[in-house]
Amino acid sequence: MHKLSKLLRTTTVMATLFSPLAMADDHSTHTTVDHSHRSEANQQRDEFRQPYRTLAFFGVKPEHKVIEILPGGGWYTEILAPMLKEDGELIAAHYSASSPSEYRKRSRKNFEEKMAGNDAVYGNVVIRDFDLDGDLDTTSANADMVLTFRGLHGLQNAGDLAAAFDRFNAMLKAGGKLGVVQHQAPEGYNPIHTAKKGYLPKSHVIAVARAAGFELVAEGYFHNNHKDTIIQDNVEGGVWTLPPNLNTDTDKEKYAAMGESNRMTLLFKKL
Repeated sequence: MHKLSKLLRTTTVMATLFSPLAMADDHSTHTTVDHSHRSEANQQRDEFRQPYRTLAFFGVKPEHKVIEILPGGGWYTEILAPMLKEDGELIAAHYSASSPSEYRKRSRKNFEEKMAGNDAVYGNVVIRDFDLDGDLDTTSANADMVLTFRGLHGLQNAGDLAAAFDRFNAMLKAGGKLGVVQHQAPEGYNPIHTAKKGYLPKSHVIAVARAAGFELVAEGYFHNNHKDTIIQDNVEGGVWTLPPNLNTDTDKEKYAAMGESNRMTLLFKKL
């Protein structure tokens, strides 16, 4: 059995995890995980993205069928693929290869090349289009978990957020779980405006999820960063001004000191 599968099988999730608004305080370790397929740069991101703690909080198990929404370059896929390869399933719901957006087509192409480049790790990853207009592919249905990492603002910007949550619901089996990590805007701000800077208010995400047939069952606070004042300060570059991007020509030290974005970590259940 793969080392990561062994680790996740032995991770203890507190009984309160699925109680309403439970707080995740466990610190899952991953010192025995085989990282040989991951770049040093991606491994360095673990300190800030806390993937093993996040997946333990969501309750992902090696035997689950998991759908990862818009996996981008596959940062989380690197972790999920070996975990699920033996006993589970991983569906990567990516941008369509025929998208009119050059960025999206390039992202999909790069992801496919990455998956094809290491069959030992990614050989069982199934790539499907995340298409909100067409019928749901049967492969992308009856999942135990749907996971979305820091991408809801893009769906909001495209006017697709409500439709996306409806699709998440359709992808899940009865009682299935939806795990969300998203840059969090302070309450009281307009989500249409904050999404352009990469953020959404938590109440907005919860409201959209509830309208799509989900119940919030747990909330983690280990991605919170109250030093993040990007929205309050109306920083033009948005979340990309903060690490790891630091996409700014001024005040780099200021934004580096802020650290990474304030993020919500929410677990929903399909009703």
